[in-house]
Amino acid sequence: MKKKSWKIVLPLLMAILLLLQVGCGSNNSGGSATNNDADGAVSNAGGTKDKVKLQFWDMHTEAEQKYFEDLVKEYNSSQDHVQIEYSTYNQADYTATKLPIAFSGGNGPDIYMISPGDFMKFSNSGYLADLSPYFPEGVKEDFLPSALEAVTVDGKVLALPYEMELLGLYYNEDMLKQANVEVPKTWDELLDAARKLTTDKVAGLVLPPDKGAYFNFNFYPFLWQAGGQVLAEDGKTSAFNSPETVKALDFWGKFFQENLSPSKLQYGPWEIDNLGKQTAAMQICGTWAISRIEEVFGDVPIKLAPIPVPEGGKAVTTAGGWKFAVNAKSKNMDEAAKFVMWAFGDQDPARPLKWATETKFAYPARQSVIEAGEEIYNKGLRQVYTNEIYNSGVPEPVYNPAVVEAIGDAMTQVMFGNMTGEEAAKAADAKINEAMK
Repeated sequence: MKKKSWKIVLPLLMAILLLLQVGCGSNNSGGSATNNDADGAVSNAGGTKDKVKLQFWDMHTEAEQKYFEDLVKEYNSSQDHVQIEYSTYNQADYTATKLPIAFSGGNGPDIYMISPGDFMKFSNSGYLADLSPYFPEGVKEDFLPSALEAVTVDGKVLALPYEMELLGLYYNEDMLKQANVEVPKTWDELLDAARKLTTDKVAGLVLPPDKGAYFNFNFYPFLWQAGGQVLAEDGKTSAFNSPETVKALDFWGKFFQENLSPSKLQYGPWEIDNLGKQTAAMQICGTWAISRIEEVFGDVPIKLAPIPVPEGGKAVTTAGGWKFAVNAKSKNMDEAAKFVMWAFGDQDPARPLKWATETKFAYPARQSVIEAGEEIYNKGLRQVYTNEIYNSGVPEPVYNPAVVEAIGDAMTQVMFGNMTGEEAAKAADAKINEAMK
């Protein structure tokens, strides 16, 4: 009797459980059938959508990190199709290890930030998606031509420029006064000031000490001011082996040879904390430093001036800035590109304006945004960039990795006394010509 009753009850229980499973559906991956609906979202057999998840990586901190966290939250709540997952990393680790290792292992993020110094490396590797088809009508024309040219390869816009960051000379006004030093305007005055300002506890001038994209970014103004160039006008051969380049290399190298610029820094060379914590008297740094000065170091007498020029030279600074990029190998490239355009390529300039005026200080790559923020660009230290530096900005050049490496090698060899500027320029010239073949 007992055995007979179980033969009847067990099948009934199994049938009821099966009916409940089918009726409720399932969101797990345990064998449930999936299909793509018309807009590309994945649906399960029950008809509910699973959002497309996109990984977005960058290297921002503090207010800038919060801006992107809020941006991602806004986008995620504005639609039901895509879920952006945002991660940020230490800048040095991000550029040197995190990003290249992820891509080489086939695990690169869908959306990421790329520096001009690394742009061609990622372009040559096929990691930059063409964003040309995603520009809303009329918006492409709003971008500054030089900004778009810097990210265009074979007619394809491979990243979205959303800021232009200029370099200037920041200095501690009190330290200069105490050392009876005038704000330097020439190379000779800069070197003399650094000598007078250097002590056991204070660096005369902070320059980047380590090879990398930011290293070259800081050297280009000195090279250009002296009249030097990396490539000839044909863009195919080296122009690096010149008296002008030698002059720039030897001048840069003196600051390290004489221990006026530290070879090791407590803070990154892009961080104004070197000046804010008063461990340096002068520092070459960018527009991004102004927001941190105002928010954190308001009690430190930090002032700003154009980068000094050599006798007979002309004022030049680098106009750099990170770019928004989309992984060309992403399975969801279309969704990633749409997010990038929504963020900084939308017809409404509100988001890029907030980034370039409230979150940090940078010059936007779009004319309409510059016009909308005109009042802010003349506030405080910003007016020095706007009135004295902006017109001397030259877009940061984009070279292939071997050329970038050759320039960095030349700088390093001179800095640490292994070569003269003449020897380093000659050696780098041969490497650049070989790389351009």
